[in-house]
Amino acid sequence: MADLVNAVDKGVADEVSPYALIPSEFNLLRVCAEGPCAATQLAGVLPVDASRISRMVTRLVNMGLLRRQRLRSDRRVVLLHLTEKGQELTSRVNQRVQTHVSALLNGVSEDEMRVFESVTSKIVANYATLKQAR
Repeated sequence: MADLVNAVDKGVADEVSPYALIPSEFNLLRVCAEGPCAATQLAGVLPVDASRISRMVTRLVNMGLLRRQRLRSDRRVVLLHLTEKGQELTSRVNQRVQTHVSALLNGVSEDEMRVFESVTSKIVANYATLKQAR
């Protein structure tokens, strides 16, 4: 299992590093590419703590990839939007990552992929159950 994680993680890191990004920053950009998101929501989506997310957001804002917007109705809520530069970069890097993933899946049949996804879903569900029990 560790070899699988390394194959995916190292490959993604190799694809994002030419753009001065780390994989978790790229994942943050991908979440924001789906539409404006509240900074507080990211902690539930990304496997990093809130203080790390805050530092990543600041870095990505400074790089011109994200912009913050406070809601007028609730100044405590900060929405994050990709800038045009962020949209272009996220799209470009996402294509590179998809090419890497496609290469990793070379020779894997659709049936094998369905079984893998089924097993993975069960493991994730079991983790969620364990996490709730704490």
